[in-house]
Amino acid sequence: MRAAIVERFGSPASGVGSTIEVVESTGSTNADLAARAGEPGIVGTVRITTDQTSGRGRHARVWSAPAGGQVAISVALDAGDQTEQLGWLSLATGVAAASAIESATGVRPTLKWPNDVLVDGKKVAGILAEYIPAPTGGVVVVGIGINTGMTADELPVPTATSLRVESGRPVDVAALVAEYLRALADAPWPDDIAEVARRYRDRCDTLGRRVRLSLPGDRDVEGVADDIDEQGRITVRTDDGERFTAAAGDVLHLRPAQD
Repeated sequence: MRAAIVERFGSPASGVGSTIEVVESTGSTNADLAARAGEPGIVGTVRITTDQTSGRGRHARVWSAPAGGQVAISVALDAGDQTEQLGWLSLATGVAAASAIESATGVRPTLKWPNDVLVDGKKVAGILAEYIPAPTGGVVVVGIGINTGMTADELPVPTATSLRVESGRPVDVAALVAEYLRALADAPWPDDIAEVARRYRDRCDTLGRRVRLSLPGDRDVEGVADDIDEQGRITVRTDDGERFTAAAGDVLHLRPAQD
């Protein structure tokens, strides 16, 4: 698969995809790159597998699929002095994933805040960004798992879907990965957060909907998702007219509210 990805994407001297690694199986592509965060030349490295056995999501949730049922892609990026913009990276990654899926398969996804990629309300991809301090400067590893080849019977929960189910045909994984790497490389993070926000809002299906935020301590906040602020946090307008703002790390779940 590596040769097919390089043929479609190219092999840049630096930046996303400067090194592309494809492995038959691994526990976690994010963990693999995080363990190497201090190595020279790690920035730009991409690690890919279609058999990730210990995938993780936000809040240490498990992200699993049968071998060949999904593609896991992790990229090591230079965090530099942009740590205040890290919240926008996973949102920008969601936009890149949605764009790549649409280009490669014709299926048009939307985004559920902060970075779940959905098709008709069902999750087809999840994203996890992790910051790792390193002697040579901070590295952020951003990983995504995209459900590609799973059949309806193989989906782990009723709220999940796959590109095979949604498109009705097998997925060209190499073409999908190449489109994703191209979209991620072209993302304006961290140089133009206003443009990242504009692209995100265009894809975000959460805005304008009535939602319930589940917070630590058995606390819930309910209202209309009003906006995404300058730090990538969601703003909810509650029934009493107040505006409640929450970062992704503060929210256990965001779900549609029952009217």
